[in-house]
Amino acid sequence: MVVEAGGRTRQVRTIQDLGVLLVEDDDFTRKLIYRLLHDIGLRTVFEAADGVQALDILRKNGEDVDVAICDLEMPRMTGLDLLHALRTATGNPLADLPVLVLTGHREADVVKRAIAYGISGYLVKPVSKADLTKRLTFVMQKRQ
Repeated sequence: MVVEAGGRTRQVRTIQDLGVLLVEDDDFTRKLIYRLLHDIGLRTVFEAADGVQALDILRKNGEDVDVAICDLEMPRMTGLDLLHALRTATGNPLADLPVLVLTGHREADVVKRAIAYGISGYLVKPVSKADLTKRLTFVMQKRQ
């Protein structure tokens, strides 16, 4: 997969080459998923505790982020608010950034609202290494 962002092009050949933005307000869950990502072999993982921090990271390091894994329920800016900001900002080079939604909810209405923003997948907590690998592989294949 060739990733073009911020005027820069780089090759992403395996999921280990992906740059991931992990957005999760619960410290324990964020550290657990961070560890799983490193166990899979990912070398570039940015962490944010809410949507506001995530947008700041994307402004500064967006060219290094290929996929976001984002919780839906967070303080200050929810995951749905972050998705809205990403998808609707005028001239946003990351408007089509693949986003995997991370949540403890299985209710159909929450899933439907997230799907309306064009998410790339859905992960239900607790997340397993196998599920994470499967979703990241799917994102890579879809973008090739």
